[in-house]
Amino acid sequence: MRNSLRSWKAYSQHLQKTTKNVLKGYNFDYASKKNNLDISPYKYQWSSFTTPIKKRSGLANINENRIHNMQLAANKIDELIIQPQQIFGFWNRVPRPIQRNGFRSGPMLVRGKLIYDVGGGLCQISTTLFNALLWGNFEVLERYNHSIDAHGDQRFFTLGQDATVAYGYKDLIVRNISNISLLLRLQVFPVKAEVTASVWGTEAIPFDVKVESKVLRELTLADGGMSGWEVETKRFILNKKELGANSDWQGNYQNIDIYQPFIPATTA
Repeated sequence: MRNSLRSWKAYSQHLQKTTKNVLKGYNFDYASKKNNLDISPYKYQWSSFTTPIKKRSGLANINENRIHNMQLAANKIDELIIQPQQIFGFWNRVPRPIQRNGFRSGPMLVRGKLIYDVGGGLCQISTTLFNALLWGNFEVLERYNHSIDAHGDQRFFTLGQDATVAYGYKDLIVRNISNISLLLRLQVFPVKAEVTASVWGTEAIPFDVKVESKVLRELTLADGGMSGWEVETKRFILNKKELGANSDWQGNYQNIDIYQPFIPATTA
């Protein structure tokens, strides 16, 4: 009953967010065409990012379900063509994470506690995607960091460069602001236990990109527990056609993320 109520609330929130996105004009710009050519014109890699898939010992079925969810989402996104000024939206491509849509129960971290719910594993997909899109110089329209640093030193991303998604509540939306047609690849490799997202263009990337994340301060609780962080992330580009004595890096993305400190759950 509780899961049904939560699912209904998420669906209701999704409808509200969809209405807001229509008013913003996003729905007219969403990329929807996939590359189905045997010989792809997208020969130039703009960015690539890989994250390891953590396998939990003694939970073979859960590990399998998590990879299944990742592959299901990847199949909806892989080979998506994003034309200049078009938008990619995570929940525009990935269906509602319910069993009817083929998703299975997988691990999720909630307030540091490991739980199992339908759709577990999708946040690793969104984080891997975000890094490839960030380094590919996409304009970030909507993105959320995780509320806590649940993995600590075992995290698979740089603080300030993750992206969590929650159906009906949190989305990942970006725009291709280049004048070049781009292809988004998203591949899950179960044997290697890796997820790789990459961006490819019909032309070489016309600029250099660098991304910097800096911890501004550590956030702590009086009772101890896991630290939180305030992190600033910036992106800079350098136009390759303007290289010279007077060329300079131009900032085009800046964001501050807060990861709250927390007391880990005593039970998993």
